[in-house]
Amino acid sequence: MNYLAHLVLSGDDSDVLLGNFIGDAVKGRDHLGYPSKVAEGIHLHRKIDSFADHHPTALKARAQLRPVLGRFSAVGVDLIYDHFLSSDFESIAGQGSIDEFVGRAQVSLQSRIEDMPLRSQRFFQAMVDHHWLVGYGSEEEMTKVCRAMDERLSRRFGLETPLKHLFDAVASAGYEEMRADFHSFWNDMESHCNDQLMPLNAPASVV
Repeated sequence: MNYLAHLVLSGDDSDVLLGNFIGDAVKGRDHLGYPSKVAEGIHLHRKIDSFADHHPTALKARAQLRPVLGRFSAVGVDLIYDHFLSSDFESIAGQGSIDEFVGRAQVSLQSRIEDMPLRSQRFFQAMVDHHWLVGYGSEEEMTKVCRAMDERLSRRFGLETPLKHLFDAVASAGYEEMRADFHSFWNDMESHCNDQLMPLNAPASVV
């Protein structure tokens, strides 16, 4: 899953939000060096990715995108799922408008920027400067994100990467079919995350 989905699935705790946001930058057992609820957010990030990686709908979407995106089809699914989430945010997420949610999340994360790994700090600043989370809902803006990712990946792997063709791949697979599949997938993902967050939100035991 990509960044917008991770933030939406973090619940109301700012520590969990921070942990979920930095999850990709914290490897192995390094999460043990963070406060407990931040570590819970990092762990939640990993559980979200694992759930998505093995969900039949996401696996189907990867297969649909593979003819165009090849081995980058999993990245393509992460991106198109954030596009679907951002473009239909109010009805899917139930957390107000996309602008309101992103504003709240960015204020919370900005107040904790010194607690982030350097990699996450850099991404956060670029995310804010370029309005990526809201822009994910626009095909034009998401394509710009894909082109920027292609540039980074091409330098890393030494070959041309195909993410700029994301919407061509989705069109070939059937945009509306994939969008409907995402709605079903999201319901399952929300249920899974609510189960994971329940210990954080449960009332304290009465002794």
